[in-house]
Amino acid sequence: MYNKNSKLKHLSYVLMTTAISASVATAQEASNTDDAAIVTYGSDFFVEYAPVTLLDMLQRVPGVQEILNRNRQQRGGRGGGAQNRGERGFGSGGDQILIDGKRLAGKSNNIDDTLGRISAEQVERVELIRGAASGLDVQSQGLVVNIVLKSGASNSSTFWNFKSETKEGNKPGFEALISHSGTKGALNYTLSAARTSNNGFFTRYENFYDDMDVHTDNRLIDNENRERGYRFNANIDYNFEEGAVLRLNGQYEGENQVRDEARIRTGDSPQSIRWLNDDEEENWEVGGDFSTKVGIFGDFKALFVINRRAEDENAERYADTDTTAYIYTDEDEYTVRKEKIFRGSFTNPLGSKMTLEVGGEAAINTFDKSFESYTRDEAVDPFELAAEDRVEIKENRYEIFANHTFNATSKLVIQSSLITEFSNIVAENLFPDGSLLDRRDTSFTYFKPRVNVRYDVTGSDQIRLTAEKKVSQLEFDNFVTRYDQRIEQYQYGNTKIRPEQLWEFLVAYEHRFPNDGGSFEVEGFYRDFTDKITRVDFTQYYDFGFNPIDDVDAFFALNPNDVLREFVDDNGEGFVSKSGNVDSANTYGANVKASVRLGFLGVPDAVISANYTYEKSDIVDQFTTLSRRFDRQSIHRGSVNFRHDMTDIGLSYGGRLSFTADAATQDINYYWPYSPQMNVSVFAEYNIMPRVRLRIDAKQLTTRRGFSTQTIYSDHRRFNDVSTTIDRKTYVPRELEISLSGTF
Repeated sequence: MYNKNSKLKHLSYVLMTTAISASVATAQEASNTDDAAIVTYGSDFFVEYAPVTLLDMLQRVPGVQEILNRNRQQRGGRGGGAQNRGERGFGSGGDQILIDGKRLAGKSNNIDDTLGRISAEQVERVELIRGAASGLDVQSQGLVVNIVLKSGASNSSTFWNFKSETKEGNKPGFEALISHSGTKGALNYTLSAARTSNNGFFTRYENFYDDMDVHTDNRLIDNENRERGYRFNANIDYNFEEGAVLRLNGQYEGENQVRDEARIRTGDSPQSIRWLNDDEEENWEVGGDFSTKVGIFGDFKALFVINRRAEDENAERYADTDTTAYIYTDEDEYTVRKEKIFRGSFTNPLGSKMTLEVGGEAAINTFDKSFESYTRDEAVDPFELAAEDRVEIKENRYEIFANHTFNATSKLVIQSSLITEFSNIVAENLFPDGSLLDRRDTSFTYFKPRVNVRYDVTGSDQIRLTAEKKVSQLEFDNFVTRYDQRIEQYQYGNTKIRPEQLWEFLVAYEHRFPNDGGSFEVEGFYRDFTDKITRVDFTQYYDFGFNPIDDVDAFFALNPNDVLREFVDDNGEGFVSKSGNVDSANTYGANVKASVRLGFLGVPDAVISANYTYEKSDIVDQFTTLSRRFDRQSIHRGSVNFRHDMTDIGLSYGGRLSFTADAATQDINYYWPYSPQMNVSVFAEYNIMPRVRLRIDAKQLTTRRGFSTQTIYSDHRRFNDVSTTIDRKTYVPRELEISLSGTF
C-alpha cells in the first residue's frame, strides 16, 4: 500500500514550484486577442513540433492535457450515451472542446475520437477560452478549447495509424485506422474506418477467513478479456453561399467481447470453476447541426442525435468434476437502447453588450432489457429458473431555456440561464410472454437556473463564480435485475428510481503565467444533493407477531432473535437491497490545477501539469444509519503529466502518474474498502520522416491494480454477524504499445 501523505507532499512541492516559477517562465509566444480571456495559438506555433493530428497539437498546449484525460475517463462505462448518469441531453455547461465554435452533435461518436482523425494540416488555430464567453455553443465554468479549421482551400489528406499492443506474457493485439479528409468547393468531408482490438488480463489472489478470523481457503483468479471490433465514421460540412452551415456525422460500430475467468479455490472448501462471458454489441448513430441567420430573429442553431445500441450477452459458468466440466449456470441478457435528441435556439444581440438565446430541447429515450438465469446443482439435473426480469422504459423529456450573456465591462461577464424541464417516465415490468406485471408512470417538472460570473482582475488573473441547479440522467440498468459477478449475487432492479438533483456552487481563481508559461488554478466547490441514488434497504420486516412493519428502526429496536431473523429471511425476498433514492447528501472540496513550461530551467519545450482534488462527501448509510462517504469515492485523487519535445531531433517523451486514495463500497450484507494502486505510464515519440511518427507507450508499470478486504455478513450488516472475510490482491501485466502513424 502506498504512502498517501508522501504523495500529497510531492504534489504540493510540484505546485509550489509551479507558482514560484511564474515570474521567470519563458516559452514560445502565443498571441492574445482583445479579450483577455482568450489565448490563441496559430498553426505556425505548432510547426516545429511536426504534428500529425489535431490531438498532437492539443497535447502541446499547457492546460489542455487535463481536459483530454477527463474526456477519456468519462467514456469509461459501457453503454454510453444518455443512459449513463450525467447531464441530460445536450445541456449547455461544462468543460468542452469545440470545432469552429460548435460542439460535435454526437454521443457515441464523440469529440475525443474525432481529435485523432483530423489532420494537423486542416487546423488554422487553437483558441483557449477561459470562463464565460458569448457566441459559443456552451457555457463553461472552466476552460473551453475552440479549434478553428481552415476553409476555402481545395485540399485533401489521408491519415493512417497502425498499432500493436502486447501485455506481458500474452500475445500482441493489432489495431488499424485510416481516415481521409477532403474539400471540394463548399463541401468538407472526413471518412474513416477502424479495426479495434483490446486484450485485458488480471490475476487476483484471495485469502478466506471464517467468523473467528481463521484462515480457511485460498483462491486464484485468472482473468482474460478479449475485445475485437470495427468502426466506420463520416463527417460532412457544407457552407451555403448565404452563410448557413450544415454539419452531419455518422458512426456504425460492432464489437465482440469474450471474458474467460478461471477460479481455483483450495483449502477447506476446494472448488474449480470457470466463467465464460460472450457479449455482442452493435451501435449506430447519426447526428448533425445547422446554423443560419433568420432576419430579425437572429442566429438560428439546430442540433440532433439519433442512435441505437443493442447488446446481447451470454454467461456460462462451468464446474469441474473428477471426469468432466459441466455448465451449472446459464444466463442471457439482451438490451436495446434508443435515443433521439433535438435542440433548437435563436440568438439575438440586445444592444452592444448583451445577447439572448432562447430555445427548446426534446429527448426521447427507450430502453428494453430482459434477463434470465438458469441453474442446476449436478450435470444430470435439469436447469431451473433462478431469476428473471424484463423491463421496457420510455422517457420523454422536454425543456425550454433562455441563456443571457451580459458583457457588463471589459473585465466583467455575467451569464445566466433559466431552464424548465418537463419529463415523463413509463417503466413496465413484463412477464416472459410480454404481458404486463407492473407499470410505473411518473411525471417530473424541474426548474434549473444557472448563473456564471467571470471577472478579469488583470490580463493574467481571473475569478469565476457559478451557481447551478442540475438534474442527472438515470441509469436504466438499475431498473432491471442482474447477476453481479464481482460480489457473486443477484442485484434486484427497481423501476421507481427518481433522477438525482443537485445544487452546485463553484468559485475559482486562475492565474496565467507570462509568455505562454502555463497557468495555475484553484477551485472550491459545494454540491447539495436531493434524491441521491445509492443502495437502499427494501426488506419486508415483521414484528414478533409476524405482522409486517415498514420501519427498519422499529424492527431492530425489538432486538430480534434468530427465529424472527429466519422468518424475515424466508418470507418474500429476504434481506434485500436495491438501487434507490436518499433524501439528502452533500459533497464539498477543492480542485488545484497547474501547468507550466520549464523555461526557467532552460527547457521551454518541456511542460509539467498536475492536478489534485480533495473531496469530502456525506450520506447516511441506509443499513447502519451512520454517516459515511459516497460509494467508490476517494477523498484524495490526482495526477501529474510530463512532456518534453526535443524539436531539433524530432523526439518527444514523457509520462503520466495518477493516484487515488482509499475508497469503499457497501451493501446490506457486506462492507468492502479498497486501496487503488498508483498508475504509472511513459511514452516516447519520434518523427522517423516527415509526416510519419513512431510512438511507444509503456503502461501499467507498477503491475498492481489494488488491494482490498471484503467483510461479508450472514444477513444484515446491522446484526454485525460476520460470515466470511476475504483479502484480495490484484495484479495486471505491464503493457507495451507501439504505433506508427502518418499523413499523405
